[in-house]
Amino acid sequence: MATSASIDLDAFSAKQLTELIQAAEKKRQEKAQNERIALLEEMTNRAQDLGLTLEELVETRSAKRATKTRQDTRSKVAAKFRGPNGEEWTGRGRMPNWLVAQEATGRKRDEFLIK
Repeated sequence: MATSASIDLDAFSAKQLTELIQAAEKKRQEKAQNERIALLEEMTNRAQDLGLTLEELVETRSAKRATKTRQDTRSKVAAKFRGPNGEEWTGRGRMPNWLVAQEATGRKRDEFLIK
């Protein structure tokens, strides 16, 4: 693998550098495509060793995913406080501006509790 230390980039003009970048990108894309093809062939062969087609293997995995439910789904938390204009706050997280303003005027937080 060549490093930038082995190539004197300062010797190239801007046009030559642009051409070099384009050629390198084209080569990178070719190599990436060849690696994808090789991986696909390897996976196809491994699936055949198991008596499956690659499509059956992918369907099996997709079917497993479809039957799972999200474990991190959370129910909505009920509001504990309601402001004078109908604003609501669960009591979690940062105190909302409307409650900060109300407390600044001398009102108590308990006045806004939802009963």
